[in-house]
Amino acid sequence: MKAGVTKQQLIASLSDTLRLTNEDVEDLVLVDEDTVKIVFEGGGTQTANIHCDSGIAIIRDVCKQI
Repeated sequence: MKAGVTKQQLIASLSDTLRLTNEDVEDLVLVDEDTVKIVFEGGGTQTANIHCDSGIAIIRDVCKQI
């Protein structure tokens, strides 16, 4: 990840972007340093493991779960 950018900042930005798609993503929540919870419209959830991931790998791992 770019120096000075936190996982929380990246997840918040990705969440904003995914809400602009037709994938029914309502929110992304950084549960801990290793896990992102994907919240879908209608209440469904999914998790993505982001342990030791780079920024682009976090994006890939989250998108795989959608």
